[in-house]
Parts: sequence; C-alpha cells; structure tokens
Amino acid sequence: MGTAPLRDHSLDGGRKAGALIDPQGRCLDYLRLAVTDRCNLRCRYCMPDTGVPATAPGETLSFDELTRACAVLVGAGVRKIRITGGEPLARRGVVEWMGELTQLAPGLEILLTTNGVLLEEHLPGLVEAGLKRVNLSLDTLDPDTWKLITRREGFAAARRSIDVVLEAGIGLKVNVVVQPGVNDHEILDFVELTRERPMAVRFIEPMPFSGSDTMDIPPVSGTWIRERIASAYSIRPLHRGQGDVDCRFGIDGHAGTVGIIEGNSRSFCGDCRRLRLNARGELRTCLYGSPQADLREALRSGATDPQLLALIASAVGRRLEDGHAAEAAGEGAISMARIGG
Repeated sequence: MGTAPLRDHSLDGGRKAGALIDPQGRCLDYLRLAVTDRCNLRCRYCMPDTGVPATAPGETLSFDELTRACAVLVGAGVRKIRITGGEPLARRGVVEWMGELTQLAPGLEILLTTNGVLLEEHLPGLVEAGLKRVNLSLDTLDPDTWKLITRREGFAAARRSIDVVLEAGIGLKVNVVVQPGVNDHEILDFVELTRERPMAVRFIEPMPFSGSDTMDIPPVSGTWIRERIASAYSIRPLHRGQGDVDCRFGIDGHAGTVGIIEGNSRSFCGDCRRLRLNARGELRTCLYGSPQADLREALRSGATDPQLLALIASAVGRRLEDGHAAEAAGEGAISMARIGG
C-alpha cells in the first residue's frame, strides 16, 4: 500500500506530530518495546512447557541499537514507550538504560510491564530513572495457583510488588489474564484490591499466544467478566481515552478502578495506536500479525536515520484494518514471549 504519510511540525500538547499514520488514519504514537525474550517464569498462556528457544546474545538488539530505533520513532511522533519482555528486568543494565531513554524528548513517557518477581530490588533505580507507572502481570492471589500458572516459584515477591509500587508513589495497573477453572473464581478478590488502593485492576481475555497451534485455555468473554463484577458491585463506565485498550469502570466507594481488555474479541482494534518492536528488531504493526520490518538488519547494514524511518513508515503503510485481518495473513502459532509482551 506504499509509505504512510509523515506530518512534520513542532511539539503540541506534549505530542510531536511527525506521526506515522496508517491506511485507516490511525496515529501510531505508542511503542511496546521488548528488550529481551528471556523470562524467569513459564506462564502457560505465554509459552509452551519447554519454554521458547533462547535468542543468542548477538541476535538481540544492543542498548545502543534500541536507543537509535527509539530515537527515530520518537522523531516520527511516538510519545509513549512501554518496556516489556519476556521479563524486562531480567536483562542486565536495563534500569540504567531506561534512564537514558527518558532523555530522548521532553514529555516522553517511559512505562514498564513486569511480572514483579525482580521489581522490588530494582524499583528505587526505576524511580530515579523517571518511571511513572508500572503494569504488573499478576494472575492470582493464591501461591498454589501462581505455581500452577507460572510453573515457577516467586509468588511472594510478585504479590509484594503491589504494595511497594504504591508506596513509591507511582501509578500501578495490575493485569489479570482470566483463565476458566484456574483463576476465574478470584475476579472479585482482585476487584476488592481497589477498595482502599488507588490502582487499576484490568481483566484480560486469554489470547492464543502460548506457542501452541491451538488455544490452550478455554475462551472467556469480556461481557462475562463484566457481568461477574456487576453481580457484586455497582459499577459505572468511565471515559475511554483515545487509544485505550480497556473498557474502564468505577465502583462506588473504591479508590481504584477496574478495566476489561477484550484482546481476543479485538474490540479495540479500530482505535489501536500501537507498534511493537521485539528484542530481535522485528517490527509488528499488530499484535496478531507477522513482523513487517527487520530493523536489526537495517541498523547493522548501515542504514541512515531517514532510511530507518522510511522502512518503518512503509510497514505502517501496510497495516491492516484489524487483528482478524492481521491474523488471517499471519505466521501461525507463536509465543507471546517471542512477540514481545
């Protein structure tokens, strides 16, 4: 479909409109950046029992290469970068590098998604680096269920992350993948966490990214989750911001909020503003789609910044309408750890 148009003018309200625009007119200003595909857990909905093949060190983008790719994207209008993995804190030096990343542009928002096992020891450095919000992946409040889901130890540290993040005074969202017969009975327990704590709990439909050819977890709909919450609480819809992937709800008497992410239903595709870059330099314009550009090859073959931008813009120009179309044109079974969070 050709190259997406680029608009070039100065910062406006914290956003530089040199933004990449896809064929549907969506402005892609949010990057999910995986700094590693290694993880200290083996969550059953993310990867197969045996894990995923380890990426050789030389195949992973260096911090200098990651910074350069981010600089080009920020110059094109990306205003939010979420650091993911695998488990991002498993990569040595990532905290210090995140501090450098915040210097790319005034107002650039650097966020982190983590499973929390390593978070407490790194949190002071992350706060010093300028981190404003953490997304914590925590699917259960029960240590035995944790071990069943993750196939690893570490529950106490992950659970403690809720309190240490809030004590640090930064924003917190807890993401819960709802798994029928495993943790669906804990939905109301998670909602109750928001009664006294100014945090968000977001319930996520399971998605088919375990690396298997079939969906390993029975599907559950966002509608069912919402009805389960509404059966016990008086909920009210909250404003859904542009580009938000969750339907948010307030609850009378609660300091925090709840949300539902209909990732498998793909109800938010029409307003999705995300790009994904994994640790091997593969750029995706849709979670459900195949890589659309190899930035590692371009970076290592001497591409200039304008050439990198043209490669990215061309990928954005081929972006399909929604996740259903992207999946139909995609590469088949793949692990979420390989996609990049």
